[in-house]
Amino acid sequence: MHRSQRLSRLITMVLSCVALACQDTVTPGAPADPPGDITVTYLCGNNFDIRNAGTKAATAHYVVLGTTESGDLLLPGGLAGVPSITRLTTLERGSLRISLGDWETETVENGSQTCPPNELDQPEASSGQWTRPLPWPHVAVHLHLLRNGQVLSWGRQGAPQLYDPVEGTFSEVPSSTHLFCAGHAFLPDGRLLVSGGHLDDRKGLPDANVFDHSTGSWIPIQQMSYARWYPTNTTLANGEMLSLAGTDETGKDVEVPEVWNGSSWRSLTGAARRLPYYPRTFLAPNGLVFYAGELEQSAYLDPSGDGRWIPVATSLYGRRDYGSAVMYAPGKVMILGGSDPPDGEPTSSVELIDLNETAPRWRYTQPMSHARRHLNATLLLDGQVLVTGGTRSAGFSDRSGAVHAAELWDPAKEEWTLLADNQVSRVYHSTTLLLPDGRVLHAGSGDGPGVPRELTAEFFSPPYLFWGARPVIDDVPETISYGQLFAIATPDAGQVIRVTFLRLPSVTHAFDQSQRFMELAFRRTAGGLTVTGPTANVVAPPGPYLLAVVNSAGIPSVARILELR
Repeated sequence: MHRSQRLSRLITMVLSCVALACQDTVTPGAPADPPGDITVTYLCGNNFDIRNAGTKAATAHYVVLGTTESGDLLLPGGLAGVPSITRLTTLERGSLRISLGDWETETVENGSQTCPPNELDQPEASSGQWTRPLPWPHVAVHLHLLRNGQVLSWGRQGAPQLYDPVEGTFSEVPSSTHLFCAGHAFLPDGRLLVSGGHLDDRKGLPDANVFDHSTGSWIPIQQMSYARWYPTNTTLANGEMLSLAGTDETGKDVEVPEVWNGSSWRSLTGAARRLPYYPRTFLAPNGLVFYAGELEQSAYLDPSGDGRWIPVATSLYGRRDYGSAVMYAPGKVMILGGSDPPDGEPTSSVELIDLNETAPRWRYTQPMSHARRHLNATLLLDGQVLVTGGTRSAGFSDRSGAVHAAELWDPAKEEWTLLADNQVSRVYHSTTLLLPDGRVLHAGSGDGPGVPRELTAEFFSPPYLFWGARPVIDDVPETISYGQLFAIATPDAGQVIRVTFLRLPSVTHAFDQSQRFMELAFRRTAGGLTVTGPTANVVAPPGPYLLAVVNSAGIPSVARILELR
């Protein structure tokens, strides 16, 4: 196959940073140095090394993005401050011409070398790969990645189960509370706090329980003042836990939020507000809790004192019942899909808001290829957002309109890429969870009206798992503190361009109540990296996180789980 044809099949990757020489600090978002003389060495397949002999020598290893209509090759931007689109204008091996904004140079070399088969020619390198469906002991309505790497799940029927992704085994961990339709998020010590539960349809329980991953056991704690069915839990900057919304034991909406301080619950009587099931809430960089939807009006909840609500912005689409939401960077939130059935069919629209701005406002970005309700949006190890499942049909959960194609959103380009189709129709009560090895667990659907119970799970390997050898983390501390300099032992330090940091996921009903993503500054040292831990608890609340390194080809390592204190 001609190389220009191969390149047209490549997935979009943006590696907008420069791999600096040893001892140089790599800070996410830092400006690059002015360019000097540029040389490009063609390696194999679609790989190039680009060297900038400017004021600070730097080498960046790139994989081309694809081709333009004129046949030019597209490279990621970010090399020494050049524009976001960089072009290689000769397709054949040998001498290449690189255009960097106003600079052009003839390039060299290695055009005659013999290259191994190109890994990027595999279809999985652009679309990912699904496994066949595997048995799951119940409908996985709730999924959580625990501090020890195991997955805790439960549904409407049967006892909660622990799944070991390495061994592929299950073990029961019964709870005295019926946990179906509870809220959940992680405490600072890595334990999972679960609030509320199931008395009957639309009727909740006041129970609160903590699951201890170290003992595999449930610990009842003080009951809440209000029973809750379909609440959302949000970990606050100081490690306290907010439980919000839901319905009580009579089916009445619970308007008063509560906060767990480690020993007792405190009611926020000044913040009474009626909200839909499972509000999409996030800890914001100002220390307040941001309500992103499903209602059209977003707002901040101030959890101090008796609590209060502060209006923020109005979304453009309107109400998004069973749409999803994710904080894909500190203070940057995406809402997508969903809709209120009386208003028509589900939507493919996507909106973004930046809470770091003085006056945040919602704006549309590129829509998904498919309209979806009951979708799941999942942060990956490289910070991209994977969307799976859902239905495109009108009504509550029409399985005939199930969407099987996954989609991947690139936050740097704000563009979507269609990926491979899974086999099982997964709509209401489906869940999706990132695993430490970079795969994604997709399960559930059913345990609700008119939808068959899906007692299976599928595993998705994103395209980045087919791009070549993965960088390796040999060692990392089990705990870190705010602003701490800590070491990552890796033999691949020279190729690492990003250190990513993701809170452990805890997902149900089209929303992960825990996940958030950021990057950490680092510098290269002998034998590895020296990394700076998060400096602010409003950006990264205390608790358990996944830490991964990403190399210059965009390939992440297997993540390590550590605790931020």
